[in-house]
Amino acid sequence: MEKILGGFGWLMLGVTVLIVGLTVLTLNGIFTFGIFMNYLPVGLSILVGLVVWGLRFYFNARRYPSYMKYSIFAFVFALIQLIFLLSNVY
Repeated sequence: MEKILGGFGWLMLGVTVLIVGLTVLTLNGIFTFGIFMNYLPVGLSILVGLVVWGLRFYFNARRYPSYMKYSIFAFVFALIQLIFLLSNVY
């Protein structure tokens, strides 16, 4: 489970970087992708990435107890990101 979450966490990091790059290129008028005309895809990818990293740190906390604080931080920031997304701040 730890390897799967680790791989998925790094995959989400790559997806987030790709989405940020496409959003910047779209908002600067270099490319035209309709879905990247606002920051909603960036917010969603950050939310999913934080949840995955939080789960990864939670499962690793059994072996490394200090990882529990990283898990809590990731879930708190994911909750804050969710509040912003539900408030249409993007």
